[in-house]
Amino acid sequence: KKKASGGGGGGGINLITPNTGLGQHFLKNPAVVAAIVHKAGIKPTDVVLEIGPGTGNMTIPLLEQAKKVVAMEYDNRMVREVLKRVEHTPLQQKLSVIQGDALRTAWPFFDVCVANVPYQISSGLVFKLLSHRPMFKCAVLMFQEEFALRLTARPGEALYCRLSVNTQLLGKVDQLLKV
Repeated sequence: KKKASGGGGGGGINLITPNTGLGQHFLKNPAVVAAIVHKAGIKPTDVVLEIGPGTGNMTIPLLEQAKKVVAMEYDNRMVREVLKRVEHTPLQQKLSVIQGDALRTAWPFFDVCVANVPYQISSGLVFKLLSHRPMFKCAVLMFQEEFALRLTARPGEALYCRLSVNTQLLGKVDQLLKV
């Protein structure tokens, strides 16, 4: 899969493929990216935590709206790629990248969390998000459909589980988009 490098730095074409062993899947549809960013309701004063920025397709629109974006990425190839996207642009100063496992790395303060989540870490990520302090304004997370249905399942439904109970007890959960 070819990806044209955005921004001023690192022009040219890079061959970047997702590491399926890590559950990576790249969000490439600009309409979906725009919808997620819009649903997050980011204000110019917000600090955004983006978990798993990948090649930066959602990072750029987040940077255009937020005061600051902290991108947390496990894969060092993607860290280099997202940094390259903003290199020598005004957005560079608004981006901070933390390389590490989102489940094991301490999270900074943030107002809004945005993530395209690998299935393998979905439950752990939700539980870490629910216990994060100080509280944040909102999180817009992209999950596999079955997992999203578990988050919103009601008592008596087949998918209703501990995850449904805890998520609905500690937060307001809505399915915003079907992709």
